[in-house]
Amino acid sequence: MNNEPSGECILIERVKERDKVGVWGFGNVSRDVVLTLVEQSLGKEIIFYGRPQEKHPNRAGAWIEDLKANAVRCPRIMGTNKVEDMAGLDVIFIGVGVPRKEGQSRRDLLAVNTQVIAETSLQIRNLYGGCNPKDLPVLIFMGNPVTTMTWAGYKASRFPKELIMGQAGNLDARRICHAIARVLGLSGNDMRGIVFGEHGDSMVVSTRYFSIGGIPLDDIVRVRGIDPQKIRDVIAEAKKGGTHFVNEVGQSASAGPARAACDMMRCIITGQTEIQPAIAIIEKEYGLLKKDDGLDSMSFGVPAKIGPYGVEKIFEVPVDDCKEDMHRSASIIKEDIRGAAKILKERYGII
Repeated sequence: MNNEPSGECILIERVKERDKVGVWGFGNVSRDVVLTLVEQSLGKEIIFYGRPQEKHPNRAGAWIEDLKANAVRCPRIMGTNKVEDMAGLDVIFIGVGVPRKEGQSRRDLLAVNTQVIAETSLQIRNLYGGCNPKDLPVLIFMGNPVTTMTWAGYKASRFPKELIMGQAGNLDARRICHAIARVLGLSGNDMRGIVFGEHGDSMVVSTRYFSIGGIPLDDIVRVRGIDPQKIRDVIAEAKKGGTHFVNEVGQSASAGPARAACDMMRCIITGQTEIQPAIAIIEKEYGLLKKDDGLDSMSFGVPAKIGPYGVEKIFEVPVDDCKEDMHRSASIIKEDIRGAAKILKERYGII
């Protein structure tokens, strides 16, 4: 038997590990994301960045040390006020931006959050500017209006579109599932759904893409003898879940959005790909961009294959029953994107 080495290096293609995780921003959602990552044992290393303030120079560091002192289990985790510590990561949740307050719509935050997202994305671009594309992190955005902010982050970071996504679909779908399940007298744990378009009033919901225990929702409604209009009314109300929360509590939700974001991050970190509703960068998909729109891309909520390589595939499913709503939602998003594009060009020279 010849035990001499062959002189060749044998390489086996394996799923890319995405276990170095960053959370950027010290807001409520970001802190809840860190907690969820720790609780679900997601990531071997977590870096939590909070911008230094005059009286609180390292808020993230102090917060993490308190967490480490009281956590039952904890990965390698660090809180920092140094941007350079966010280099070399595999996935970054970007939770920066001014949150909604009572009486505000998501679109009220467009101008200020475009600047916040642009400046953060430019910092990330500077950190990773010399990296090979295969070594860039996946970026997940959540600042409002998140659909437009995802596009602004794409333009400012100049990352490949596959590495850019926004979280809203999981949150909206779960809110709708919860509301419908209550009407049906079910827990909703085995209910799944996909939503399209904007995270807001123009969100597009088709009941044909909701199921319970693998059974289409429309079939269950029919068998139970429930008036379909009742379900449509429940969905319309559930779509306003974020607004209801702000009006009741006085601030934006954080626990639900954080867990929805971590559901996306779980697929990226573990390499266990799933089809989830995600805000992705689209060009020709669904025929939503027109030649006279003046845009080369836009962001839109779509069903997508989410995994360690980001948005690995966008699924163009039949939408004949909600095509008009899709275009109506797209027109609102495109209007917001044009507003954001003007700010990016005038303030930062980003085209």
